[in-house]
Amino acid sequence: MKPTLDETVGYQLVQAAKRHRQQINSDLEDLDLHVGQELVLIALSEADGVRQSEVADQLGVEPPTVTKTVRKLEKMGHVERREDPEDARAQQVSLTSQGKDLIEKIELVWTEAEEPMLEGFTMEERLLLRRMLLKLQENLSEINSAG
Repeated sequence: MKPTLDETVGYQLVQAAKRHRQQINSDLEDLDLHVGQELVLIALSEADGVRQSEVADQLGVEPPTVTKTVRKLEKMGHVERREDPEDARAQQVSLTSQGKDLIEKIELVWTEAEEPMLEGFTMEERLLLRRMLLKLQENLSEINSAG
């Protein structure tokens, strides 16, 4: 018998992700950030002074999405853009000191959301869940790159 939509792993994964993002968004509001902005800041903290297109690739989103987010973050004083010295059409993005000050706070939002989300899971189950999610991502990446 074919499972109903709400019985599929994909549906449950989407529902869990939506609830997680709602929690993260609520916590990010205290930092005057919106969902997605924190991921751009974290990406820049790991590789500062990169092209916007590289940030888009790293996050798996379209370049216009990153451009719009970077514009907002720049207006807020968290990032600065400069013309790429190797390609005048491209922009390099860097964290400002204000943006760097947010990184630890953003990481705290994410780590503090983890415990209540995984309440009732044993350490073994948490590790297994993480491994399964990584495998899921790998499978989906292969499917998407083949199609």
